[in-house]
Amino acid sequence: MRDAQRSAGCTRRVRREGYVVAREGVAVKTAICSSWVPPTPPRRQVTAPYWTEPVPRYTYRRLTKLPSSLDELRRHTVLNLPGMLQGLRFEHTVMAPGGTVPVSVEEETGVLVFTLAGRGVMELDGDRIEVHANDLVHIPAGVPYGMHTLGGTDWVYVLLQAPVG
Repeated sequence: MRDAQRSAGCTRRVRREGYVVAREGVAVKTAICSSWVPPTPPRRQVTAPYWTEPVPRYTYRRLTKLPSSLDELRRHTVLNLPGMLQGLRFEHTVMAPGGTVPVSVEEETGVLVFTLAGRGVMELDGDRIEVHANDLVHIPAGVPYGMHTLGGTDWVYVLLQAPVG
């Protein structure tokens, strides 16, 4: 009888009458079957990849209200999403007229600067380059660069920074 119960495959669902549902419609008293319960396999949760999840709305609100790091910047938003694109840094900057970013060197990262609106001057390795809307500038790693606005309007640009290699 006990072997028949084991081959029947007792499960944990107990009906109101005190019986346990077994494989192929066989019902066995719970007192007989309770000592042998086959282990249930662990459930594997299937979740969507992290890159398909939207950025929460509250994060967007918070990003748009970040204080500027320099006095000349009207708005400076930095967005780093851990695990999304390893090492990629995205910055959206609105620089006020007369604003300046001092010359610096990024030794380990390359930089792309895309001007959305306004005009500016970029100093690249000692050369001055004037940029305006729809201009894209690539700055390789190790090249010193600085920026300042040109004219009486805001300079709006997007900066992408990524590790070389």
